[in-house]
Amino acid sequence: MQLRFDPFQIFRSSKTPVGLYARKKWLDEGNTRSWQADFRATVDALLAGQAEDGSWGQSIVATIQRLFGLHLTVRNRDEPINMALEWLMGQACTAPSPTRAGTKEHCSPQELKGLPFTPGFSSLLITGATLFLASIFGRENDKRILRSYEHLALEGIKRGGRWCGWSCSNNILRAFVVHPHYSRHEATALAVDALARVQDSSGGWLGQVPFYQTTNALAHLDFAQADRQLERAFKKLYYSQRRDGTWGRSQREWNTFLIVHALRNKGVPC
Repeated sequence: MQLRFDPFQIFRSSKTPVGLYARKKWLDEGNTRSWQADFRATVDALLAGQAEDGSWGQSIVATIQRLFGLHLTVRNRDEPINMALEWLMGQACTAPSPTRAGTKEHCSPQELKGLPFTPGFSSLLITGATLFLASIFGRENDKRILRSYEHLALEGIKRGGRWCGWSCSNNILRAFVVHPHYSRHEATALAVDALARVQDSSGGWLGQVPFYQTTNALAHLDFAQADRQLERAFKKLYYSQRRDGTWGRSQREWNTFLIVHALRNKGVPC
């Protein structure tokens, strides 16, 4: 499948974390002075205000936001990232179970913009985000992290590939697809099968299944069932791409990032 329009236009000169990622990885600008200057300014802004305990304002949501931005920019784990991960894991991994992480924070849709997570039960959002961030930053074998994954895997099997509503299940699946072991787990396979049952003929998914996040998550997996769903989703994307190369009515840079990342994961030229 060859896209009809250039999807990279929106990233040119972008200083957002996703824009910097795209400019370095896809537009080969990593060695240019302009990219390096933009990178330094964005990373400085992401690190600004980090407290001595590793958090940003002792806010779980703000710390998740900063860590995800640092994942797209700095990439490798350093001391500020380690401190933030330790603080976040301390918040999420001390509850009686991963589905009961205690927090008084309300995670609004606005606060989740530019993140691969969707509104739902705050406990599962926090757990999914923590497991995801720990895994992508090389902490996937931490005993606390593995304990949470195993608990959620058993829950996923018991519930036939669901953890609760589709939005909450997205947040847990997001964590599973980036873990080297749990991305191949029975619970993940069941989650993929559950999604297949609600994919319609147009390539989208029914109900509250988030289209762009789900497409990106499935593109991390090596399941035939995931590839069959992606084939239909990619056809939908071919016809729904805007003339400026983007997708979606809002968050166009973010949606386009998720889709280009998915296409490239599956070797689709764009």
